[in-house]
Amino acid sequence: MDDKSRDISVVVVGGSYAGAAAAKRLAGLSRRGYTGLKVTLVDKSTHYFHAVGFPKALVDAQYAEKTFLPLAGFFGADTKHEYVNRQLAAVVDAHHIELDDGRRLYYDYLVLATGGQAPAPVNVTGRTKEEGLAEIRALRQGLEDAESVLVVGGGPVGVEVAGFVAAAYPAKSVTLVHSRDRLLPEQFRVGVSNGAVEKLNSLGVNVVLKDRVEIPPDFGYASHIGHCVLRGARTGREYTSDVQILAVGFQVHSEYLAPLEAAVGSGALRTEGSGAIRVRPTLQIDAEALPHIFVPGDANSLPGSTKFGFKAEMQGNTAAANIRRLIESGFDAAVKENANAPAPAASAWTDYVDLILVPVGPELGVAQALKIALGCSSLADFLVRQLKAKDFMLGMRKGYYPNAKRVKRE
Repeated sequence: MDDKSRDISVVVVGGSYAGAAAAKRLAGLSRRGYTGLKVTLVDKSTHYFHAVGFPKALVDAQYAEKTFLPLAGFFGADTKHEYVNRQLAAVVDAHHIELDDGRRLYYDYLVLATGGQAPAPVNVTGRTKEEGLAEIRALRQGLEDAESVLVVGGGPVGVEVAGFVAAAYPAKSVTLVHSRDRLLPEQFRVGVSNGAVEKLNSLGVNVVLKDRVEIPPDFGYASHIGHCVLRGARTGREYTSDVQILAVGFQVHSEYLAPLEAAVGSGALRTEGSGAIRVRPTLQIDAEALPHIFVPGDANSLPGSTKFGFKAEMQGNTAAANIRRLIESGFDAAVKENANAPAPAASAWTDYVDLILVPVGPELGVAQALKIALGCSSLADFLVRQLKAKDFMLGMRKGYYPNAKRVKRE
């Protein structure tokens, strides 16, 4: 029988899209009678940064201020759930993690939503709101002083950044260089790419396809402010600019798993090269002995087509639903009596959403839904303006931080 009063420890590492979704849903079990449940959210930053909205934050200081929400406001003041502002140092074994201050936390269930790090402006490196805003402010000042801007990478972030920069600074020369023969992810229809090129061109952006810009090893993270000449590896073309913004590359830092790999002796839990954590379709880590550890979001080994914020959120919900199933079956209690207790079957995450919304500046945009490409049409402009470009869905995130105003007052 499920003893709802038993002590249950759930640790969620990472407070962005996947982690926030999982933590919020699991904390809700307290209202269903699980009085001994404690959810601990661990994050190295003091604030959640709404990375999806970076293109707008880059050119709009007032909006940038709103994109940082205090993680201390994630849980209510009258709850046993806890936010811990530390960095994960190691997953020590099947039931303990270690933080960068040496503290160890016990867990019955673990969600590793540590994400990835892209050398792109979408990720600020600062650990506080003040540090993050300073990074954005410095780049914005560089843009204001520049005559020419180079954006490297034609995925959604690159297209959005180029569009918003061109719209905000129409007198500046903006060039977007992409290594492939079309913009945006290739699982979407070519009409979406063609529409993005046309709308960028209408804002004065020079779009160059099929050329890979050579980035010096000492170039720095995310962006570079200063007159610079970079070379195209395929064409030999020289790209001269005053500000360079990189929207390419992605890396998962999962070194913290090395102790767990040694402890369970199950072989490599990470993919070679990328560092992505191997998962099963259920988002459980790919090891028979670890059915209580889940990896939703960018840190897992699922295809790149799943690396969108809203899909990470969906994966966080799936991980939470599976952990709830384990809790309701009494799995954590059974393991304490018998380490080899079988885990109940978990549900697979299904990537069933065919959707992309890409603002090209505040007024234009391209979209695809239900296999229908809305590229060059004015309908796409209207839909993207209404659904994304106004605030990049920031309003939807504020619901995760019901106590943010209280934290600010304090």
